[in-house]
Amino acid sequence: MSDRDERPQESNPIGGEMGQAPLVNADIAQDVAKAAGWVVNRIRTDRSSFLETFIKKPLRSFFKAYQDDPWLRAATSTKVSAVINLFFVFYQAYNAYRRSSLWFAALSAYYAWLTFMRVNIVTYMQTLAADGREELRRYRRTGVHLLFLTTVVIVLGIVSNRLGYRPSYATHMLVVVALFAFYNVTAAVINLHKWRKLEDPLISASKALSLSCALVSLYSLQTAAIGRFAATSDARIINFLTYATPIVIFLIIASISLFIILRVNWVLKAIGSDD
Repeated sequence: MSDRDERPQESNPIGGEMGQAPLVNADIAQDVAKAAGWVVNRIRTDRSSFLETFIKKPLRSFFKAYQDDPWLRAATSTKVSAVINLFFVFYQAYNAYRRSSLWFAALSAYYAWLTFMRVNIVTYMQTLAADGREELRRYRRTGVHLLFLTTVVIVLGIVSNRLGYRPSYATHMLVVVALFAFYNVTAAVINLHKWRKLEDPLISASKALSLSCALVSLYSLQTAAIGRFAATSDARIINFLTYATPIVIFLIIASISLFIILRVNWVLKAIGSDD
C-alpha cells in the first residue's frame, strides 16, 4: 500500500472532495455584526442627542417661561388666534371663488385684516415703545379699524340677505363656521378673564379684537344657518334676525371702538401729547 493511501483524508463538509475552503468566515461575520451594532447605537445616540438639543430642551424652556411670564402667554394666545384666523381666511376666499359670493369675499377680507392686526399687536408686544404714548396710539388705531371693518361686514350682511343675494352654505361649510364661531367665543371669554389683571393698551387691544371676532363669527354662523334652512323656516323670524342680530352686534362693537378712541384721545390730551 502506498503512502498516499495511508494518509487520512481531511474532513471538509463544505468543500467536499474538491478540498475548497469554507465560504463563510466566522471572524468576518462577527466583525460585520459588531460594525452594524456600532452603527445602530450611534444612530440611537445621535437621535437622542438631537431630540434633547433641538426639541425637548427648547420645549422645556418655553413651557417654563410660559408658566412664569403672563406677557408670553398673551403673545402666544394672540399668535394661535392669528394662525387659526389665517386658515379661515383661505377657506372663505376659496368659497368666494367657487360660489362667486361677495359675502364670502367680505368675510375673507375681514378676517385677513384681523389677522394682520393680531400680528401687529404681537410685534408691538415684542418691541416695546419708548413710552406709553405710542402704545396708546396703537390702541386707538385698533378701535378705528374695528369700527370701520365691522360696519362694512354688517352692511354687506344685511344687503346680501335682503336683496336676494343670500349666501348658500353646504353642510360641511355650516360645520366649519360653527366650529370657528365656537373657538372664537371660547377664546374671547378666556382672554377677558385671563388678562383682566394686565392693564396695558396692547392687551386691551387684543381683548377687543377677540371679542369683536367672536361677535362677527356668531353673526356669520347665523347667516350660514339662515342660508341653509331658510326654505323650511318661518319668514318672520328670519326677517327679524336679519336685522336684529347685526344691529345688536354693530352697537356692541361700535361702543367698544368708540370707547377705545375717546379714552385714548382723553388720555393723550391729559398728558399733553396727541401729535
